[in-house]
Amino acid sequence: MFYGVAASSGQTRQTAFSDAVNKDVLGKDDFLRLLTTQLRYQDPINPVQDQEFVAQLAQFSSLEQMQNLNTTMGEMMEAQQQLTALGQAMNMLGKQVELMTRTGENLFGTVQGVQFRDAWPMIQVDGRLYDFGEVVSISQGGENHES
Repeated sequence: MFYGVAASSGQTRQTAFSDAVNKDVLGKDDFLRLLTTQLRYQDPINPVQDQEFVAQLAQFSSLEQMQNLNTTMGEMMEAQQQLTALGQAMNMLGKQVELMTRTGENLFGTVQGVQFRDAWPMIQVDGRLYDFGEVVSISQGGENHES
C-alpha cells in the first residue's frame, strides 16, 4: 500500500505496478487498483489523455468479462461431467460389475441403486457405495463370477 506522498507520479505508478507484479497473476482487482492509483497521482498540469483512460477502462472491462466467462465455462464443464456421470450410473443399474476397491479388494456384484454424494453419483452394490473409479468391468446381470 501507499504511505505518504511519493516524489513523483511516475514513481508512485511504478511502486503500485511493482507491488501488483510481485503476485503470481494480475487480476481485475489489481488492474483497478493500478488505474485508481494512476488517476489519484496524475499530474494536474498534464492529466491522462481521454483516449488512454478509455482504453484502460476497456481493458479492465475486457479482463473482467474474460474472468467471468472462464468461471462460467468451468461451472458448465463440471455440470456436464456430473450429468454424464449420472447417465453412466443409471446405465449400470441391474448390471454385474467387477470392482477393485480402494483397499485393494476385488469383488463382483449387481448395481442395485445410485446415490449422490458431494453432487456426484455413486453406485450401490450389495448395500455399499462405490465410486466410478473402482469399477473395473461391467456386464449384463445374472452372470456368475468366481472370485
